[in-house]
This record gives sequence, structure tokens and C-alpha cells, in this order.
Amino acid sequence: MPNIRYVKKNIVYFKSSLDREKGTSIFIEFFRDIIAAKVQAGREMKGHMILQSISNPNESIVLTFWETKEEMDKFYSPDNKLLADLVERVKPLFETMPERSDYTLSAAVLLS
Repeated sequence: MPNIRYVKKNIVYFKSSLDREKGTSIFIEFFRDIIAAKVQAGREMKGHMILQSISNPNESIVLTFWETKEEMDKFYSPDNKLLADLVERVKPLFETMPERSDYTLSAAVLLS
């Protein structure tokens, strides 16, 4: 497991469940491009998770994982055109703009 120390939580409220499905597809494509190293921005990202609420069909949470706070802050900076372009692309699907918050990772265990 990579040395993950920081997590950015993005809570997203979409206008409808259909918008959530569209938005999720766009997010998956965005992260796939980063993983495939097609883009420079975000190469420091150690991983991500996209969660869809069971109780609220319009809510999703996107978690991104980072080794350093500086790398996380750089990715979420207003200067990151890649992220700004993503937000502009999915903005029409949002009920409100995403709520972002930062965390340190205390423990993580994934079992196969």
C-alpha cells in the first residue's frame, strides 16, 4: 500500500439521480486519464474512491489520497486547469458546488 497520509473529501450533491450517474461516469473517465498518466496534473495522487449514497440518490463522495499535503494542495489549487475544466464540465449537473474538506489518515486496511 502506498504511503498515504492525506485525504481530500469532496461531497457532491447532484440535481437528480440521472445527473449523479452522468457525473460519476465523467469522474471515472477523469481519474482513469490520470492513472493512465495521460496528464501531468495529479500524477502524485495515490488513489481515489467514488462513493454513491444509498440513502440519497443525488449524493456522492469522492475521496482522493495523497502522500503529502503539498501535493494535495497543489492538485486542488485554482491554478490546476485540469481540475477547473472538470468542475466546469460537471457544474451543470450539481445542485450545489462540492463541499471539500481535508483529513489525515490514521489507519487503512483493505482485505481481499
